[in-house]
Amino acid sequence: MTPRALILTAVLLAAPLAGCLETVGEGSFNGIEYRNPSEAPDFTLLDQNGQNVSLSDYDGKVVVLAFIYTSCPDVCLIISSNLQWAKMNLPEDMASDVAFLSVTIDPAKDTVDRLSRWTEATGYDWPHLTSNDIDELVGVWSDWNVVVDNDHINASTPPEDSSNRIVVLGGDGSTTSFDTPWSEVEFRPDARGMAEVAFERENLTFDYENGTIIEWTENESFRWSTAVWDSVSWAWIGTNASLGDIPLTPDTHLAFIPSDANLSLLPPGVDCNGHGWVMGKGSGAHCMCDEGWKRPGGDWLSCVSEDGEDDTNGTDPHEASLGEYQVGHTTATFIIDKDGDKRIAWGGVTWDPSLFLMDIEKLVEE
Repeated sequence: MTPRALILTAVLLAAPLAGCLETVGEGSFNGIEYRNPSEAPDFTLLDQNGQNVSLSDYDGKVVVLAFIYTSCPDVCLIISSNLQWAKMNLPEDMASDVAFLSVTIDPAKDTVDRLSRWTEATGYDWPHLTSNDIDELVGVWSDWNVVVDNDHINASTPPEDSSNRIVVLGGDGSTTSFDTPWSEVEFRPDARGMAEVAFERENLTFDYENGTIIEWTENESFRWSTAVWDSVSWAWIGTNASLGDIPLTPDTHLAFIPSDANLSLLPPGVDCNGHGWVMGKGSGAHCMCDEGWKRPGGDWLSCVSEDGEDDTNGTDPHEASLGEYQVGHTTATFIIDKDGDKRIAWGGVTWDPSLFLMDIEKLVEE
């Protein structure tokens, strides 16, 4: 639940691509066009169904290729959303001529099973590729001039014990509070999805449309209000936003309270898992854990048993898997033409998906 900085380099590699690309506006495409297109390096990786997928399987098609990872909280989500928009808005007569692929840059977490669950949750149903052989993926990244720094990935990954809290102040003044592991809700689209999973997990009623939470239903004299936990002010903040409009992050904590009740009646959104107390506020907040409990490595707002494993000195799965390959992270998305040549690269995330789609259509029409 600790706020974490995300630093992702959103640029194309200058050195490997220098002299090979035309700038936007000089060519006939909206993206960055390769002046002398080279053959796209082939690869064979595993998709979310555990099946082998090769780039060469799509010979004769225009292929869109992105390098992302599923635990990325913003950058990769934007890229994936842009790809989905382009895919859904392709002219019907072009759909069979275009393929979309994504390759993970976080094989330590993006296993076949995780990619399968991520695909089901997001609806992004193109092949998402990984490998059980880390060296194989490192080779793919190198062939495509994509560099990966596991420190950047770890900066966006919540602690293993991270959880999301829901607090309900009932119509009778009673308080119900429960935590749901982030791993069980991370693929939900928003705070409403989180709440649905959390209440079901506790076998408690949550009927958002009819205004029923646990045993209390809205009527003429009783209405529910919603609050979100603010880690900066260290307080619950009331909101009129629909649950579907509240973003879901590892730091999303919700409270449901009668509209005429005071938010000060609610317990805190963070309380050291019930095994300590919080000292300080905002970025300076940290748990003072009870005897026999300690803060896990990297998480200042949780307490775990001292008998458990110490993550602080444990092996970082990313470091173990990526080895010496730690020199940055690019967010380039490539478009390959029907001859199998790299034709266009789109760097970063601040690009217009409609212009991206125009480039795809031009290549289909060639």
